[in-house]
Parts: sequence; C-alpha cells; structure tokens
Amino acid sequence: MASRLGILRSILLSYGNPGKILAFASCFVHEINILSVLYFLFRYLKIIFLLHDIFGILKAKLVAEKYVQRILKIFTFVCFWFLYFSTLHASNFAYLVVEGSTGKIMASHRADELRPPASLTKKMTLYLIFEALRSGKITLNTKFTVSKRATLQAPCNLGLRTGQTISVKDIIFALVTRSANDASVVIAEGLAGTVEKFVSQMNQKAKNMGMNRTRFYNTSGLPIYKSRGVLDRTQITTASDMILLARALYKDFPKEYSYFKMKHFYYSGNQVRNHNKMLNSFKGLDGIKTGYTDASRFNISVSAQRIGADGKPIRLFAIVLGGKTSVSRDKKAAELLEAAFSKLHANPLKMQQVAATDDDLDKVLNQADSNDDEKIAKPAHIKKLAKKVKKKNIQKKITKNSKKTQTNQIKVILKDPIDDILSGPPVTVNINRDLPAGWTKPHFKA
Repeated sequence: MASRLGILRSILLSYGNPGKILAFASCFVHEINILSVLYFLFRYLKIIFLLHDIFGILKAKLVAEKYVQRILKIFTFVCFWFLYFSTLHASNFAYLVVEGSTGKIMASHRADELRPPASLTKKMTLYLIFEALRSGKITLNTKFTVSKRATLQAPCNLGLRTGQTISVKDIIFALVTRSANDASVVIAEGLAGTVEKFVSQMNQKAKNMGMNRTRFYNTSGLPIYKSRGVLDRTQITTASDMILLARALYKDFPKEYSYFKMKHFYYSGNQVRNHNKMLNSFKGLDGIKTGYTDASRFNISVSAQRIGADGKPIRLFAIVLGGKTSVSRDKKAAELLEAAFSKLHANPLKMQQVAATDDDLDKVLNQADSNDDEKIAKPAHIKKLAKKVKKKNIQKKITKNSKKTQTNQIKVILKDPIDDILSGPPVTVNINRDLPAGWTKPHFKA
C-alpha cells in the first residue's frame, strides 16, 4: 500500500496541474459535482501525502502502529470535509443582470472585476461567424479543412481528424453545444487564414463594442501554457463586457440567436448535447453559453424572456462568473433572473406567448439553405438547357389554353336553341290578345 501511495504521490507532485486530468472527462460528464470533488482530491492530496510521511516518521519512532492509523484516518476525514466545503461552497461570484431593451441594471456584484471568460470567448467567435454569413463571405454549407493544429486542441472537442472537412453549420452547432475547441480553430483558420489574425479581429470587434477590459488570445478561451503547466497568458474580461457582447448578439443577429437554444445535435451519428442545463430548468430561458477552465471555474451567460404586467415581453440578460460548481452557478443565475423578473412584474405563466419555439431554428436553417441553393454557380450549358426547358413549358401552356378556348366555342355553336323550347313546359297562347287588328275570333261547331 505504501508503494502505491508513493507512486501516486510522485505522479501528482511532478504533474503540477491536476485540473488538466479532468478536462477530457468533463466533455462526457460535463459540469457535474463529482468532477469538482475529484478536482478537490487531486488538488489537496499533496497535503495528505505530506501528512502521511509525517505520521510515518512518528510510527517508526514514537507511537504504536494502530494509533497512527487511527489518527491518520480521522485527520484525513476532517481535512477532506473541511477543505471540500470551504472550496466548493465559498462564494466567489461576479455577476450582472440587465434589462435587455434599456440596459437598466437589475443586479450587480463585482461586475467590473477582471475574470477569465473561459468558453464565453466563443460568443465573440460566433459573432464573427454570423457577420461572415450575413456579408455572403460564407454560407452554412461552406466547408473548411481541418488542420493539425485544430486536432491538437485540449478538450472539449468534436473529435475532428486532420484533413477531413466540416461545414460551417456543424461548426456553429459544435460551438454552441459542446463548446468544441477544435471547431473554433477550424473556423478561425478558414475565415482569417490563421488563428492569430482571427483573434486580432476578435479584439478589434470587442474594442468597437466598448468591451474595453476584455482581451482575447485565442478562439476557445483556453489558457495558454508555456511548458510543464506554467501559465503564459489567459483571456480576461468582466461581467459588464460579457453583457455587452450578449446583447449585441441578440440585437445584431436576432435570427441566428436561435442557435443558442439548441439542446442537442447529431454529428457523425452521435448525439452532442448542450452544456447549458438551464435551457431545461428555467422558464423562458433561450440561450446562450457556458464556460469552464481551472482558472475561471464555472461561468455562464444567459438570457430569458417573459411577459410583463402591461402585456409586453421583457428580456433579461445575466452573466455569472466564478461558480464553484455548475449547480451553484446555475442556481445563482436562476435566483438573479427570478428576482429581476419579480421586480419587473413579469409573469412566467404567460411566457410561452413570446418565448422562442422549436420551429424558429428550423426556419433559420431552411431559409439559409434555400439562399445557398440560389447562390450556387451553374455551368453555361446547364443555364442554356434550363432556358430551353422553360421556353418549351411556356409554349405548351399557351397551346393548352388555346385548345380549351376553341372547345368551348364549338360547344356554343352546336347548341340548338329550339331544344330548350321543346324540352320546356307547354306554351299557352291568348288568342284574343295575339290576333292582328281586324281579325275576329273563329267559331267552332260543337
């Protein structure tokens, strides 16, 4: 047992960044409390192993073995629970809630404090994608080739392979749901040539929006390490800046905003679920993004809409940064939204009158797909053939209509008016009235 503990201890002490161990698992069991517990264990087992060494010395020199084992078990248990509750339940939130149309602040706490955005960075990535779609630079059916750099990204990923192609539509789905880091690199290289150029565009757009305290270094939100877990650079932002970005996405791209309420999609036959569990738990919520890194902890950007007392829709935007667990983060966001809606006298029972329906996303996709079909360039011989077919169809239609007209005329000409008289009721004649002047009524013999 001692040798096993020694091996585990050496692994932990040499690795230096236990949060990375959980990164891959978090893609499949994303943001569940058990992962936070495991993170706690990896983080504080160093202390426990150190205590184990101390008690090992005591065991060898001073105290009987059975007492050492009991003391070690009790101390480990107390240490575990103390550190667990102090770590996972301590409040370190930074949040901001605003009313969507006016920007009125409904709740605020450390809103201008610098924090790592984590995958909330991808909101800016998506903003630039929507701009490219609107300008016609790309379509949803445009495909980009996956580079080696994309496949080397840390989880969460879509599992892309070097050389394969992926459509813009699937990239959007992957960013919204799984927050796929490999997909973010593919779209950055496809639109700007390199990730660095795309990041420069992200920072320029942030500056134009007034996000003066935000700095992006990549398209995913992952921290950048030099080597052996030594942190080099990390994205920074504030809750205030993230609110500006969320409102800009909704205002500038109201149709594309429907993507953020997607609960899952299928890629390569596998279901990819959205990390945002509040889509299922909070009435009126229809977006938009979650995020997590070891440095940022659990972040979320949400928006919800309900009916006000005057019968008009009320939309709120909320940012919560630094949750110790996904559950505590979601709970805090729900509490803030409920309190804000209550102040505005919004009615959750009538929210379905204005909430986005599942058909909204289908309308966006169908419209985009139809536009794509119209923009596809056709060869010259196909265009000529299409014109001939169209002309021929028009001639056939004219000939058919003329034949119908001739048939109707023939029927009118062949119809004999005497048939109506013969087939009608008997005709009675008033002799006295109808005889010409000077004529007399004839007399018949009985």
